[in-house]
Amino acid sequence: TGSYPRLILQFELRRNVLYFILETYVPSTLLVMLSWVSFWITLDSVPARTCIGVTTVLSMTTLMIGSRSSLSKTNCFIKAIDVYLGICFSFIFGALVEYAVAHYSSSQKCAAKVAEEVRPDAP
Repeated sequence: TGSYPRLILQFELRRNVLYFILETYVPSTLLVMLSWVSFWITLDSVPARTCIGVTTVLSMTTLMIGSRSSLSKTNCFIKAIDVYLGICFSFIFGALVEYAVAHYSSSQKCAAKVAEEVRPDAP
């Protein structure tokens, strides 16, 4: 029926995946593993466990803020990296909460044991 000229455009988009792996995924994984180190520290070492917990929470928060600023400004959408970093943050925060629960439970058991030793034996 005839010759119809047309214009064809092709866009090739590339993402620098290595940047996100080195700047976000590796540090967040290492922070989660570092927060789990506190499980091997004795329960009596309050400063060490608290320091590791708070430091990893703050570092993860900084990493999350940095990853949001390096991406495009689509604030109304949740990205996969946000979900991943949120899960990592929940693991780190969970390790800190675990120590608080373990320390509280341990102190309650010690208080019950002391109260039992001080209480006179009933006939």
